[in-house]
Amino acid sequence: MRLLSILLLTTFVSCTSIEKKITNNSESFVGNNFRITIVDTDITNPEKDRRCFYWIYIDKQKAGRTTVGLESQNKVFESNLEPNNHLVRIEKWILEDEQKRYVKLNNIEQPKPDFIYVTVEKNKASYILVKSGRYGKSIFLKN
Repeated sequence: MRLLSILLLTTFVSCTSIEKKITNNSESFVGNNFRITIVDTDITNPEKDRRCFYWIYIDKQKAGRTTVGLESQNKVFESNLEPNNHLVRIEKWILEDEQKRYVKLNNIEQPKPDFIYVTVEKNKASYILVKSGRYGKSIFLKN
């Protein structure tokens, strides 16, 4: 019985999650070191709060897409990037009710600016918050 208790305790302690690991007296991140969160800020009518997501391009290559949500909700994309300067560009897609599929928002309504340069440093996480207005004006806030 005592052996079983020790085994269960050891298993429980070894399964706890940590965000950093120590290797050779230096800290390094485990997991994603880059996160971008995008939200549309001036939705004034629930009827016009459309479902959408954003394609994320990093260094001119499609890296993935954000979570899907209403325009008024946070949409998030995470990735693990090499330490360096990176060009990050966003592209908004909305759900067309009539077509029942996602379509790229026309260029006039796309967030502007639609890009930001991000410096990812070794052993540090970079967080970007994008607040996008209804008429395309966007603000990028870095951590």
